[in-house]
Amino acid sequence: MGKDIFTSIVRVKGNDRHKVVPVRSSKEVEKGLWLELSKVLARIYVSVPIKSGSIICKNILNTDIDIISTKDINNE
Repeated sequence: MGKDIFTSIVRVKGNDRHKVVPVRSSKEVEKGLWLELSKVLARIYVSVPIKSGSIICKNILNTDIDIISTKDINNE
């Protein structure tokens, strides 16, 4: 299997307008790990405010890959 940037969503707490925030991996990830990454992210909630580029999950699954927010979400 190849590698590619992994993209997904993570649930947001504390904002009624935005229930999820889009995220991506900091590096390319083996496609064989995508399901495991999705399972980990399904258990995560993040609190507002969230800035684009913020690290949501550092070194996910001991891969040296961070999961990064790709959108700003404020306390609205």
